[in-house]
Amino acid sequence: MATAGIALIFVFLWNRLTLQHLRTSAPKQRIFPFNKNRSVAFNGDVIVVNQGDQTTAYSSHCTHLGCKIDKMEGNHFVCPCHGSQYDLNGKVQKGPAFRNLEVLPSTISEDGNTIIIEG
Repeated sequence: MATAGIALIFVFLWNRLTLQHLRTSAPKQRIFPFNKNRSVAFNGDVIVVNQGDQTTAYSSHCTHLGCKIDKMEGNHFVCPCHGSQYDLNGKVQKGPAFRNLEVLPSTISEDGNTIIIEG
């Protein structure tokens, strides 16, 4: 029981430190090519999802331990490290992750050819 408690504390602290590092080391503004006809685009540490008239940018880092999500299986994003799955709205569908993907503030340029990610 004590070993499980220590392991749980270690995992919690590791998760917090890893995600904090990712947040503080991210650039302030990033600009990527944008294609409205493409439903999903992986751009480094950003996933851009187009659904109808709505475009949303998500962090590509899994909320479990921060691994980079870079693929889809069916209609789900899949973490390559431990298999967490997220739907196209960034919601957890299968653990071990328990938090949804982080939504990143974004805007589409006036000409519609680029997406600007803030933060």
